[in-house]
Amino acid sequence: MVDYIEGKTYGEVDLDEDPVIIPSCGHILTVFNMDGHLDMAKYYIMSPEGRVRSPVSGSQPFSNNDLKACPMCRAPLRNINRYNRIVKRGLLDEATKRFIVWSNAKYVPLTDRMFQEEERLKSDKIVMNGLDQDTNGASFFSVLTEDNKLHINGPRNSQLRLVRHLSGLSLRHAPTFDLRREINTFLGQVSEGEQPFARVHQMVQNSRRIGLESDFEFDTGVLQTRHRLLATSLSIRCDLSILCDLIKVFQEKKPIMMRTHAWMKAELVLDLSHNRLDSLALVQEAINLKQPMVELEARLFFVKFVVLERASSANMNIAETLSNDANEQIRLARSVVKASSSTASMLAEIEDTERLLRGSTFIQNSLMKKSVLSTKRWHKISVEQGIGIGVSTTILLQ
Repeated sequence: MVDYIEGKTYGEVDLDEDPVIIPSCGHILTVFNMDGHLDMAKYYIMSPEGRVRSPVSGSQPFSNNDLKACPMCRAPLRNINRYNRIVKRGLLDEATKRFIVWSNAKYVPLTDRMFQEEERLKSDKIVMNGLDQDTNGASFFSVLTEDNKLHINGPRNSQLRLVRHLSGLSLRHAPTFDLRREINTFLGQVSEGEQPFARVHQMVQNSRRIGLESDFEFDTGVLQTRHRLLATSLSIRCDLSILCDLIKVFQEKKPIMMRTHAWMKAELVLDLSHNRLDSLALVQEAINLKQPMVELEARLFFVKFVVLERASSANMNIAETLSNDANEQIRLARSVVKASSSTASMLAEIEDTERLLRGSTFIQNSLMKKSVLSTKRWHKISVEQGIGIGVSTTILLQ
């Protein structure tokens, strides 16, 4: 049987009026039946005689419920030019769905490991390992200023590169830096340029450059951006954890540590302006892509970086400006919760972060007189993790 609508066999069909099509599997169907099976009218403007006039513009992504195949044996129809656009679009949709599933399967374990690392850094006692074979304590005086200050500044990668090579921390921070490398690798893998539709678009662009014509239209709306935003947030969160732990190490250092690791004698000065800019960039992307939870996380990251930087700032004007900026981010974070019910669970985290910001105010005067990292009146910065948002930094008067 080749006509399942009228129940005709091959011998009963007039091939001049109703031609047949034979896919690679060998099953014979009339063109009319196969067109109906693949829903040709959904993708092409058809003439009354069943001829294709032009493709329908603006086909929606993921509009196919399943991959189109032979109705007899489910064999693929990839080698039939008449249905090439339909089949290839289905393949691209299917590849994108697999990309989404893969991304989620990779992201969840990274998030779990991040939480475990935060817990480990919070609970582990400060134990400095011996000098690395290729470094020595004095080698880090090259990053110190004449007044014996260790500056953590510049882009996040530069900051973490310096921290990674500080003597005595390699064993403590090795798992966290391994995780950071995996997070950034994942971030590259979920970028828009690595996705199926973007790769096809790039191949089409390359073909056009050598003179080949193509009517392929690229709709950026089909690109999946959520996991890239989540990975970016996780990367910032990881960096925040390492910086918090570095301050913890400074706060709890002992004389024997300073004799072995010369950099610990310095005063730590933080300039986290790049971190705050990265947080704001993530905020803007989240707003553009309508991801309120990521926006909320990024705003709270900004506040936590302010708390860290303000604690080491000896400039009253800078500290006041940072506080005002952080309070504005708290206000905007609350407005996100009001506008999006899906973020209501984060209200407690906002309040905790606001208390954190206010809690460091009462020690601000003493911080202005002398750096918290070089005085005997320690101000302990402990790392308290939260599964949803990441690191909360609490400044306590010791």
